Amino acid sequence: MTEPRTPNAERGEMSLVLAGRPMGLRPSYEAIVAMEASLGRGLVDVARDAIAAKLSLGETAQIVTECVRAWGRETEDKDAAGAQPNRIGRLILDAPGGFHEVQRILSGLLSMAVTGGYDPEGNVKPAATTTMDGAVPAAG
Repeated sequence: MTEPRTPNAERGEMSLVLAGRPMGLRPSYEAIVAMEASLGRGLVDVARDAIAAKLSLGETAQIVTECVRAWGRETEDKDAAGAQPNRIGRLILDAPGGFHEVQRILSGLLSMAVTGGYDPEGNVKPAATTTMDGAVPAAG
């Protein structure tokens, strides 16, 4: 059996330690749609509450579950792909830093998703660059 890979920030994944194991949070399109459907709220609204630390434990567990499932599908980690919100919620309370730390991580993850920091597959978009050719624009 091969060792599951750890989350990779360059692929848009954030890490969360649950039950002593690093789990990936992958904000894929499917994860976001599932999260919105289960919570009955849109991404911007949820991200706003995450930033303000106003998410309930149940909401937090649902968001984490959807992102862990997406990571599990991507990495072919059957345990992660089959994550359940009740189990995830219990693990969140025992995570390093507890519920507060998980909300902090989610606020960053959801902020990036709202602002377009990730593509639909959950990969970090490259930073926009501007190149100059040295020419000065004509004044008009």
